[in-house]
Amino acid sequence: MSFRRRFRHPRVLKEGLPRQDHAARLGPDSCGKPLGGSVSVCGPWFDKLGALLATAKDYSGTPHAGIPFDRPTGTRAAACSHKFAFKIVLSLVFVLFSLAIESVAQTPSGPVNISGQNGTVIDGVHITNPNGDCLTITNSTNITVRRSEIGPCGGHGINISGGGTINIYDSYIHPEKPLSTSCCDTHDGILVVGTSGVSIQGNVIAYGESNIEANNVSNVSVIGNLLLNPINSDPSQPAPNQSRGQNFQVYYGSSNVTVQNNYALSSLDTTKYLFPENQEDSINFGVTTGIVARGNYVTGGHSNSGCGIIADDSANSAQFRSNVLVDTGQCGISIADGTNQVIDGNKILNTTPVAGGGNTAISVWKQYSSACGPVQVSNNIASALDTSGNPNSYWDGGGCAPVTLTNNVFDAAAAALLQPVSTNLPPPPIPPQPFACAVVSPYTNNTSLPSCGGSSSGPPSPPTLLTATVH
Repeated sequence: MSFRRRFRHPRVLKEGLPRQDHAARLGPDSCGKPLGGSVSVCGPWFDKLGALLATAKDYSGTPHAGIPFDRPTGTRAAACSHKFAFKIVLSLVFVLFSLAIESVAQTPSGPVNISGQNGTVIDGVHITNPNGDCLTITNSTNITVRRSEIGPCGGHGINISGGGTINIYDSYIHPEKPLSTSCCDTHDGILVVGTSGVSIQGNVIAYGESNIEANNVSNVSVIGNLLLNPINSDPSQPAPNQSRGQNFQVYYGSSNVTVQNNYALSSLDTTKYLFPENQEDSINFGVTTGIVARGNYVTGGHSNSGCGIIADDSANSAQFRSNVLVDTGQCGISIADGTNQVIDGNKILNTTPVAGGGNTAISVWKQYSSACGPVQVSNNIASALDTSGNPNSYWDGGGCAPVTLTNNVFDAAAAALLQPVSTNLPPPPIPPQPFACAVVSPYTNNTSLPSCGGSSSGPPSPPTLLTATVH
């Protein structure tokens, strides 16, 4: 028996960020340029709690393309408070008048760009951009996005580059239809590059090239999210010939990555979901050291070279513990490379073999040039069938010695313990582990915490007023 060799992850990093056409600057010590040529802002505006607010109305026909929050470019001149006071009053009157006359014909928001900021909070907004990325966060620290909807987008839902301590909580992120279908990383749900300290929790993230793609990152935690139906670079082409299509993927010299208590769901059912999955692997780790994948529920996928969870090229010190995997394509858990690997306490059931695939529950097989092994396989309950209906629960293709097997249950005995799925392996609530409230999305059913607000039987109409709060 043999596995189909994997399509290598291309070592292509996205260079540069989408150009922003609107150059308004809002900061604690700066005077803003006109928003859409209509509203001038001088100095900070504060809410009732003393938090700095930066707001912009996206008017139909105005030239600005987004709402950048850039690094302050100068100090506030003494004349600013007097010279522009009258303009501010007129501007407020203009905004109120515009809101009144345009209440019927509201337009979607444009992109939001946060650059060189510290402490910005994006809270309770809906950001859309059919022409590119929805939210870009560049070289910024202590940034929080929460209780928001990001999408649809022509590019990434959230594009994070540099900086650190970035938090994405309790939000619905769905880029959907891409402008570009070339490889790679043009329309991920969340793309993170060169950032230290990222927390992604309690979100629903759907319909991205990869739903979360992270490169050259450290100290990343992805906890309690629904990751739904990655569509790959080109949704019209099969996953095995492409390099994206993951619910979560980390690569390029990353370290200390935890993926825990997520519900990774891939389905072809377009009566339930807007777009069918085009998944390769569901959860993929490559060129990364210090990996924990624990307590995840992973289901779906039909690639003949993909797996539910995989330690890929140069993925070292991986711990795959206490995960549940159900019908995840041609394999459940795979060690394809890397040193000091542990597969422990997982429950794996694959009853839908894929033509041309290896079709096994657990695979250990060196596929790259770097060192592989030792590998510990222990306390797992794993069952898989090949295309002939024969049990095929564990396969060692060689190259990762020593491999130790301890206290595992395989084949028919395992299948008896794991089935029926509805009672023995039920899926978690959506999302499995909210951060502070249950995200508003078409798929949310978790009632353990209050809703983040409102209701959603489908993607709601986007608001036209965006608020970023800088604490």
